[in-house]
Amino acid sequence: MKRLRNIKLPYYFSLLLIFLLSIGIIILFYVDGVETANLNKTVKDLNDQVQALKQSLDNLIKENTTLKGEDLRSALNSYKEVVEKYETVKEKTASYKSKGVNVQSVEKELGKVVNLILGKKYIEADKSLTKLDSNLEKLLKEKQEADAAARVQTTPSQTSSCSVPTSGYCQLSLKTSNGTFTIDVVAANLNSTSVITDTANTSNCSNNCPTKSLLSYTQSNGGYAAIHGTYFCPPDYASCAGKVSSYDFPVYNSNLKKWLNEDKLFWSNRAMMAFTSGGAVFYPQANSYSALSGIKAAIVNYPGLLYNGANIVGNYTLTSAQYNKGYRGGIGVKGSTLYFVVARSASVPDMATIMKALGVTHALNLDGGGSSALVYKGSYKVGPGRSLPNAIVLK
Repeated sequence: MKRLRNIKLPYYFSLLLIFLLSIGIIILFYVDGVETANLNKTVKDLNDQVQALKQSLDNLIKENTTLKGEDLRSALNSYKEVVEKYETVKEKTASYKSKGVNVQSVEKELGKVVNLILGKKYIEADKSLTKLDSNLEKLLKEKQEADAAARVQTTPSQTSSCSVPTSGYCQLSLKTSNGTFTIDVVAANLNSTSVITDTANTSNCSNNCPTKSLLSYTQSNGGYAAIHGTYFCPPDYASCAGKVSSYDFPVYNSNLKKWLNEDKLFWSNRAMMAFTSGGAVFYPQANSYSALSGIKAAIVNYPGLLYNGANIVGNYTLTSAQYNKGYRGGIGVKGSTLYFVVARSASVPDMATIMKALGVTHALNLDGGGSSALVYKGSYKVGPGRSLPNAIVLK
């Protein structure tokens, strides 16, 4: 105890100071270490973010380069496609011209298409080429119909001693509200005549369908008169490639007692003439048809011409070709009298006025042009025209 009392007080302070200083140094190094670690971690995070941003920028640059490449490829593909289409239309124009088709209007427009292509207006050029291709088909069809009409064989008429018949055949000049037309007419009494609608095919057909001459239809059914049937795709039409002699109009095959193209009975813009033992039944819209008791024959085509004596052509959408003048066919009924009619230099609307002038109650338009044909008592009064996929025969 005496020794302790002899120790000087500052010595304790020195020890305390050294102890506190040591603690402070330890704390300082600890804190500095923590801060350094945190700083290192922060720097690492920032570096990672910079690297990620750099990668994103690199990806955007690459993506932009890819997009530019895709745009270039797209432009080149558009150019290639429209040029190929131009070459096709140009070749078709030259081909149709060699066949005697007047393609002057198309040739003029082709020059404008070239300017559109050079101006990189590929969409406009493509639309123009599509329209020109459609015009070419229309011009070819008009030429073919004109040629076919010129080839149609007819029996010389004796119009001076002929009038609208109640039975038999007559060719006469008929005055209508649309002008005067030369027509060939076969009339029959439904009370003593059977109507047969016949087809060359026995099942639905979409290409290279069988056909027969109208006289063959007449003879095979033991008939005495016949007329051509529905619109169809003839082999001499370039647009009919892949669907030659096909037709999408329902026809009831009287011999097979079944419908051909029955699945299309419910299409709109079509009319139907049907026959039972009780006479004729007309449907202005074929899709209103349901099972008809005692059906013997029926054919669908368009447009309907007359219904209850009224002109109904305006109720249908017609093609531009149906307004052209040429050979036209139709079937009409007035009471128990049935009429087969083929008119010359007439449009489809003209056919309605012709049926009206004949006093017909209900009438249906049939095919026309180069397919026009009318047989009476073993000989052609009009035709023979084309080989047909279907026909209407009187027996």
